[in-house]
Amino acid sequence: MKRIISILVVLICAAAMVACQTALAAQDVAGPSIDHIETSTKVMAKSDCSITSVTVTADITDQSGIKQVALWYRVGADQPYTPVDMSFTGGKYSVTVKALDVPGGKYGTWEFYITAQDKAGNKSQSPLDTSVQLLACVGDLLKGRLLS
Repeated sequence: MKRIISILVVLICAAAMVACQTALAAQDVAGPSIDHIETSTKVMAKSDCSITSVTVTADITDQSGIKQVALWYRVGADQPYTPVDMSFTGGKYSVTVKALDVPGGKYGTWEFYITAQDKAGNKSQSPLDTSVQLLACVGDLLKGRLLS
């Protein structure tokens, strides 16, 4: 009898948790908040020179929880965006993109935006960021020619 009561208590608790999550998701009609987007550098190179990758971090929150976060990037307005999943690490969402992983052979502005979806199915998108340059080599930059 005690075992049956224990099982019933567990089932009731589980049902209550599901009901609370469902109620919370039903109240959530806004997409996740995407804030404090930062890049580890403003230049990267598609070569064996220094600074061959960029890390993008962001604070992403939502009352019903985060289901999925992706960074979309490209170089060249005629190129399609490439998505890569961002992971939750150290209280922020982040991803590192290597310059050699950028499709195509173009150099120029590495533009990106972030998309996020919450557990209620609502989606958000950050503004387009064009603050990072993809170069052939940053050797001249590191010597101070363009960074000063």
